[in-house]
Amino acid sequence: MEAVVIKSPGRVVLTQVEDPSVGPGEVAIAVKAAGLCGTDLHIYQGEFPASLPLIPGHEFAGEVIEIGQEVSTISVGDRVTVDPNVPCRRCSFCKSHKEHLCRQFKAYGVNLPGGFAQRVVVREENIYSIGELSYEQGALIEPLACVLHGVELVGVNPGEEVLIFGVGPIGLLLAQVCKIKGASTVAAVDLFQEKLDFAKALGVDETFRNSPVLPRQIAERGRFDLVIDATGVPKVVEALPKYVQDGGRILYFGVCPQGTQIKLDPFDVYRRELKIFGTFSLLANFLPAINLVKSGRVNVEAVISHKLALREIRQASKACLI
Repeated sequence: MEAVVIKSPGRVVLTQVEDPSVGPGEVAIAVKAAGLCGTDLHIYQGEFPASLPLIPGHEFAGEVIEIGQEVSTISVGDRVTVDPNVPCRRCSFCKSHKEHLCRQFKAYGVNLPGGFAQRVVVREENIYSIGELSYEQGALIEPLACVLHGVELVGVNPGEEVLIFGVGPIGLLLAQVCKIKGASTVAAVDLFQEKLDFAKALGVDETFRNSPVLPRQIAERGRFDLVIDATGVPKVVEALPKYVQDGGRILYFGVCPQGTQIKLDPFDVYRRELKIFGTFSLLANFLPAINLVKSGRVNVEAVISHKLALREIRQASKACLI
């Protein structure tokens, strides 16, 4: 079969690999859609721990084409999406319902072969039916599930004002979920006006261009109860305390390169009682994410910018990632 393989940091190829075999409790899926994530970029650039060489792709959906022995809940022909996380189920984190912090954490597309291939084999327990949703919608369930986990972790109270830095796909999903959770105002910051215009058309209330005058603009307007980074840019992350109300919350959602350091004034955090949250992956959020998309309350298809065939991996690099 054809697959995209990251051979080493900075080296990606489209090549022929052996079709994966199906073992007991496993299911083979013909991949119909797979999303490009910022994490894929970090893996490609050597900035995120992964097992190379690797078939990346942890956001994908497709059709079940083969089932192994002992599989009882999945049938050939089912339309499905996949939770990529593979916890050990034995460590203290797994036993306390923190599987995403598993000491032996693995994931399809990070440590195990992922969805940038014609076929992928996954465990039955990682599969979710998408019913009549499109495969593109199915591929976007994973990032939406991650957004749900992050928003649930930091909390959004009815009537609060939220500021999101970065209105790429994740920022747009964050904006929609914060609205659903009761935020009275969701504002967004980005470098590009066309992205801000699109965010406003999707329901964002206020927009700001990121520039040297932004701190003054926000100070005059009034700071926010919750500020979220969806850029993964260290300089942006470093500046977040400037924009949050005293007693407010900051969420690091974007993935900064591993080893990055930022300056943070601990007295400022202490005196203003700021609360800083990190969020990693997802935790039992797949079914809620699927239901939100089925209900029409979250528009995941709006975040799709390009649709490319597997062989067009080089064009995908120009589109913004690998």
